[in-house]
Amino acid sequence: MTARTAPTPPAADDPAFRAWLRTLADDLDLDLDRVDNSGAPGRLAFFRDTFSYNGAVPAPYFVPLLAEHRRIHAERVVTALLVGVYGDTGRTLDVPVHYEWPGEQEPAGRLTVGHETVHGIDPADIALEAAEGVQCLLADRDRLVWPLCPDHRVGVHATPTPTGPAWVCAAGAHVVDRLPD
Repeated sequence: MTARTAPTPPAADDPAFRAWLRTLADDLDLDLDRVDNSGAPGRLAFFRDTFSYNGAVPAPYFVPLLAEHRRIHAERVVTALLVGVYGDTGRTLDVPVHYEWPGEQEPAGRLTVGHETVHGIDPADIALEAAEGVQCLLADRDRLVWPLCPDHRVGVHATPTPTGPAWVCAAGAHVVDRLPD
């Protein structure tokens, strides 16, 4: 028996792939322009991989794949951030990652980190939104501003940068650290 090789992902302009993306965008209320024209190859990579392994899977079968993709990346980022919280503050805190199945308002389901919804598909976008969820919950629930810029002692913000998602100082607009992704 020979080992199967991974299928080749479709070209971004493949007509069958484009038609499938349009169908998903319509069925799941996805902002296809944000996914497709972002300049971030990771935003389209998940769709290309899913299409190459599963074909033009209908939206009801795609949603669990998307939910699992988002959950795995969000949990990985939250875990890494909470290690950072402990290292910086000595406090062990919990930030829930929760998924709600699709409904009328959220046809693709809803993933939250703390009380912030994660809409991203690209791991970098998921990292940014998960970091925002961690920060907001720690601030609201625990009255904790984290992380802090070591130079200015003010909070930093999860921000997309040319080198990837990062914590950027609110006072000095400089990168303090990269976000885990």
